[in-house]
This record gives sequence, structure tokens and C-alpha cells, in this order.
Amino acid sequence: MHKIKEGTRMQSKIEFKTVSFVYPNQVKALNQLSFKIEAGKKIALIGKNGSGKSTIAKLIDGLLSATSGKILIDEIELNETTIADLRQKIGIVFQNPEDQIIGATVEEDVAFGLENRNLQFKLMKKRVNQALQDVGMLEYANINPNLLSGGQKQKVSLARSLALQPSILILDEATSMLDPIAKSEIKHIISSLQRKNKLTVIYITHDMEMLENVDQVLALDHGDLVFNGKPEKLYHETDILAQLAIKPPFTEQIKQLFKEHGYNPPVEYLDDRGLSEWITKLF
Repeated sequence: MHKIKEGTRMQSKIEFKTVSFVYPNQVKALNQLSFKIEAGKKIALIGKNGSGKSTIAKLIDGLLSATSGKILIDEIELNETTIADLRQKIGIVFQNPEDQIIGATVEEDVAFGLENRNLQFKLMKKRVNQALQDVGMLEYANINPNLLSGGQKQKVSLARSLALQPSILILDEATSMLDPIAKSEIKHIISSLQRKNKLTVIYITHDMEMLENVDQVLALDHGDLVFNGKPEKLYHETDILAQLAIKPPFTEQIKQLFKEHGYNPPVEYLDDRGLSEWITKLF
């Protein structure tokens, strides 16, 4: 058994080796996928509905077992013997925060996962407070989570995962139901925590704006891996973008318009602020 010591902060890497998965109804979700996710990196999994993105998340967390192939976390194969210990490294935030509310107060809700680990009350309280502080929700600790806004509820869901001190954080369409302001806040919080705690972050998303500053993009189509590389390279793969029925981020579309009019915009990705600064200098 590979015990995870209390309080340790470790970086985690993931590897899929020719992994396939077929659901009981004979629907094939993944076709011999092989890829590596390096420790401490931000990854985006993109593709249409039914492409296999969420299946990958469930396989990593051990909610599903691969039909064939191997999944390794920190070079330890995920199987019935290791799943309990490896799962302690993983936190997941899902799409709808209301489906995840458990406690009568925000504090109780965040503490739920820790109660199953039999932590001392003092340590559990410390973990809960730190997680709520990290997401800017400490002042709401004694509030009924059902009274919060959608963005606030998702912050509580994030805090619940962070309290477990994972080394891998999976966000399964976690911002798709949020307004632009709440989405921006969640992105900022995750980026800050990723740097602070050296998390391996996996975004599962349809939103190309979420690809901002990720290190690697894995694009899926009907269970096949059709792209594995840097996001800025994907933006120029017009055939793949068309195949996936997705558009580049708004800033990349603007850069393309400038290019069509004879300008030479930077090759690297620019967020809204970066694009604005480049245009300002240009004119």
C-alpha cells in the first residue's frame, strides 16, 4: 500500500497507456488513448459532448475502471489495491454546485470530505478555514450554502476539494454555468492556488477562453485523441478546430483579423489585456 502522509504537498503526474473504455451498453468511449500529464501543470481537455472528456476524469478518480490499458499516477498503477490511497491525491469540482451541497452551513459543507478521514477536530477546523480563505469565502462560514449565488456556491465546492489537500485538481465544466464575472474569479483563484500549491490542474471544458495560460491541450473526438500540444499551436490547426466545432478565443480571432490586413501580431497567446497593450503600441 502507498500511504499518503497527512499534510504532505506533493506534485502528481498522470499517464495513460493505450487506455480504452467501453460502457455496459457497448458504447465505446475511449480508443487506446496514450498521453502524459506532467506534475504541476495546467491541462485542458476539450471536445464535443460525448467525446470522452468526463470519462477520462472518472477513470483518473477511479469511479470507472479501464476496459483495457493502464493508468498510472506518480508511476503507480491505478487498480483495486491502490485506488483508496491514490484517490486521496485527487479533488474534483463538477458543473453544477447545487448538486454538491451537503452541509447545513458552508463550514459543514467544506468539512464533509474530511470527516471521512477521521481527522482531529482542531486540524479539520484549520483545513476548512484555510480552504475558505483561499477562495475568499471565510466570512460566509456560518451561512446556509443554499442562500449563496451560483459563483459563491462554486467557490464552496472548490473549497471542499481544496480542504482535502489534493495534488491533482479536476474541474469538470466547473465554470460553464457561471456568469463572466464569477468565471473570471474562479479562474483567478485556481491559477493562484495552482502556483502556490503546485497543483496539477485539469480543466474539462467547452470554453476556449478557459485555455488561457494552460500548458497543454488534449483534444478528443469520439474517444480518439486528435490533438496533444500547446494551446497556441491548436489555434492554428483550423481543420481540427472545425472538426471539433469550436472557435479560437476572442483575442485569437482579433489577431487573425489583423494578420489578414497585413499586420504581424505576436505568435504567443494574448489575453484581453495583452491584446489591448499590443494594439495600443501598434497605433
